[in-house]
Amino acid sequence: MNDIRPKNPLLWIKYRYLEWRWDRVLKKSGYTEWLWYLDWNDSDYYASGRTVKDQLFGYPYIARVEYATLPIDFNPLFGPIEHCREIINWCEKNCRGKYRNHWERCIQDRAGQYIPNGIGGTDELFFGFKDERDYIMFSLRWS
Repeated sequence: MNDIRPKNPLLWIKYRYLEWRWDRVLKKSGYTEWLWYLDWNDSDYYASGRTVKDQLFGYPYIARVEYATLPIDFNPLFGPIEHCREIINWCEKNCRGKYRNHWERCIQDRAGQYIPNGIGGTDELFFGFKDERDYIMFSLRWS
């Protein structure tokens, strides 16, 4: 196997130190993967927002997935359940910018905004996008 160390030993020490520091940050956070850490500490997401737009405030383009287009599986224990793994895989393959999926139990008010409501309403799947091209491609495929 080839040695991938840089030729400068000080540079190698610097990279090892940075790797140690990032591993320490991940270990202190309690997460095992960076994807979970970045999902929980997303600076563009505010969980206490009044509307879905407020929750996904850092994403200028928000799309709602129609219930008819959700892939539905039948689980013998829980009955018919919907999942978004197929949609997330599509986003990982095709999206150029940052995106976030968000399930929310909400109702739609008279102005057309979706307001989170824990008691009534329906479960809706929302996707927030940073890039307009990703939003358009997603809307053409899943809406």
